[in-house]
Amino acid sequence: MSARGNRLSVVLRVRRIQEELRQADLARAVAAAVVAEEESRAAHQRYLASAGLPDPSAATAFGAARERAGGRARHVAQAGARYELALGDTERARVLLTEARTRTSGLERLVDRARELAHREVLAADQRQADESASRDGGAWL
Repeated sequence: MSARGNRLSVVLRVRRIQEELRQADLARAVAAAVVAEEESRAAHQRYLASAGLPDPSAATAFGAARERAGGRARHVAQAGARYELALGDTERARVLLTEARTRTSGLERLVDRARELAHREVLAADQRQADESASRDGGAWL
């Protein structure tokens, strides 16, 4: 293969490694999104389970219960926000993987063309050598 073909092969290997890294990034992002979703659901369930109203005649107890409910609500909101961020990370990783695959496939076509060109050059050289050999021998074997 030509020097250009060798360089393309090296670049193709690098691109494939980059694509594999993007696949790993996507897998991690999907796993993080699943964990965040489960955490968000669990926080919401805990919030719903503890949403009972205290006796309003006990002002101190009512204030404390209200503060606890507010804390639980903030926790649910934070868990939901983490889930949304995880979904965004997943989508970003998916886009980067698609770009890496696109770059890799284009480079694969270039490498295939370079190999095909090198193969044609070898065949042409073989044909020239066969023609020269036949003309030197005077076509005796025909």
